[in-house]
Amino acid sequence: MGRLVLRFGEFEGSARELKEALLRGTVDPLELPLAELVEAALSQAEGWPLVERARLAPELAALLLLRFFLPKDEEEDREEAARRTVGALLDLERAAGMLAERARARQDRLPAAPPPLPPDPRLARSEVRRLARLAPPARPKLVLAAIAGFGLREAWRRMRALLAHTPKLPFDRLAPRRFLPRAVHLAALLEAARRGWVELWQPEPYGPIEVVRRAPGEELDEAV
Repeated sequence: MGRLVLRFGEFEGSARELKEALLRGTVDPLELPLAELVEAALSQAEGWPLVERARLAPELAALLLLRFFLPKDEEEDREEAARRTVGALLDLERAAGMLAERARARQDRLPAAPPPLPPDPRLARSEVRRLARLAPPARPKLVLAAIAGFGLREAWRRMRALLAHTPKLPFDRLAPRRFLPRAVHLAALLEAARRGWVELWQPEPYGPIEVVRRAPGEELDEAV
């Protein structure tokens, strides 16, 4: 693990050596068998330990996506596709190499079990029935079920009123914290964005969502 072995034509070597050959001009990027290179890398990754493959999930996912978007004919930009493919192969090889180096550095270490927790004298013995009453229900009650008639229309009406006073607000200020009402507010907000009433901004992945009002907006129909 840690080094890919790629073969085509007269070339045989790793992803790093393939990049060097492309830079020297000894390999033409238009002659690269892109699909074969991707399949060869994925086949070699199947032989790696399952734990290591899980840690390489982003790099393997990038190769799987490339397999579906490789050019099908000569009219497409094969040079750009070759650059993306070699880059994905390099990313996988580098990440696998780092994991292999870390495994070699730790091969002489023996795992030690954590010490047992001392008994807590503050925990009193209790009956099974009393503990069962304290346990959470198997099916928690839906928050919205207790609010008759609460849906997309009401969520949008609430957010529209807030945006009328302040045209730009973060989504956290517009939606409740609880999961189900928050999901209803997000669905209503996406429908409003589709209709052009608001514009959504997310500066970074998984970051806060900024909402900007673009039009007064109308009532939402529950059938959307």
